[in-house]
Amino acid sequence: MAVCFKQKRMRLSGTTIGFLAENPLEDKRAFSGTMYSMVKALESTGARVVRIPVDSSSSLRKLYMRAVKYIGKLFPPLKGRFGKLLVWKSRIAARKLDLNLIDNCDVIFAPIQSGALFFLRTNKPIVYLSDATFHAMIDYYWFDYPKRDIEELEMIQKTALDKAAALIYPCRWAADSAVSDYGQPREKITLAYFGPNLDVKKISSHVFSFDGHLDLLFVGVDWKRKGGDIAVGACKWLNENGIDATLHVVGIKSLDPNISSLPYVENHGFLNKNNPEEYSKIMSLYNQADCFLLPTLAECTGISFCEASAYGLPCFTHDTGGVSDYVIEGQSGRLLPLGSTGEDFGRVIKNSIESGEMELFSKGARQVVDERLSWELWAETVAGVIEKLI
Repeated sequence: MAVCFKQKRMRLSGTTIGFLAENPLEDKRAFSGTMYSMVKALESTGARVVRIPVDSSSSLRKLYMRAVKYIGKLFPPLKGRFGKLLVWKSRIAARKLDLNLIDNCDVIFAPIQSGALFFLRTNKPIVYLSDATFHAMIDYYWFDYPKRDIEELEMIQKTALDKAAALIYPCRWAADSAVSDYGQPREKITLAYFGPNLDVKKISSHVFSFDGHLDLLFVGVDWKRKGGDIAVGACKWLNENGIDATLHVVGIKSLDPNISSLPYVENHGFLNKNNPEEYSKIMSLYNQADCFLLPTLAECTGISFCEASAYGLPCFTHDTGGVSDYVIEGQSGRLLPLGSTGEDFGRVIKNSIESGEMELFSKGARQVVDERLSWELWAETVAGVIEKLI
């Protein structure tokens, strides 16, 4: 996978950025490829990006977690009494950080690394990035967390945000939570939208044109959270109401045979972007699709919306989390309220075809990418933040 950048002024030439990361910077799987794209974007500004490894593992903690899991199986009522000891995990991570590497950097870039920041002491300016806050995730993405874990998560998050000299969020939903739930000043926060984690040089966007058959694309690794059953219901309704349609499913390692065997569902399994052949298959599926259907029930941003929009695919999804910053209602697709059914999505898609809106959404999706969802724009925005700090 390669992310293309046009030649631009090297705003951060001579600047060394310490990038806190658990995985190698060239890993295209980490954070759905977003870590890799951020590294390339920062390098495009002329900066030197150095990985500062984050490692929170320890033999003693692993033993503790295994014991908790075993006790939870034997005595389910006791499961919630044993937390994950997240402060302990943060202390381990901080102790393993290479302070010499940090001292040789001009600025520390810490994407989703609040735990490593909790015990870190440095006079280097810290830029913290995340697509959510802990507070926003509780009972949204994460459920049934023990009270102790929630208290530790909130403490770790608040400390990390306070330590950071600048906060970068890719959606208003997360930025608003940082202000309302953690008292962060609005002027400390910058919005910088993510772009597609695909080789944009090889993307040939197309305008929607209905030829009698509709290819719907669904991309996600969490079938339930991404609204997989709703997507199947929408495709079923379309086929029953005069629109010949196929739902192409990408990302699910083990799809229920009762779903994969349906005549209008084609399952392509999990595709790894690190594998050239599978990466090429992903791009081919985006290219052959007519529209993108992801009725997600909980979402921070959704890189797949960037990728679908880059191909000019109209997007149909729920209005939840940070999605409305990536799918613009009435311009690049439709945002339905949470609780919408497969039939609701099917009706909206059919109406969009019959009204001619699909063509407008297709052109609008590409416009949204050009004006908002690109790693070039992200790099320019983040470079401006770092310039002010150093």
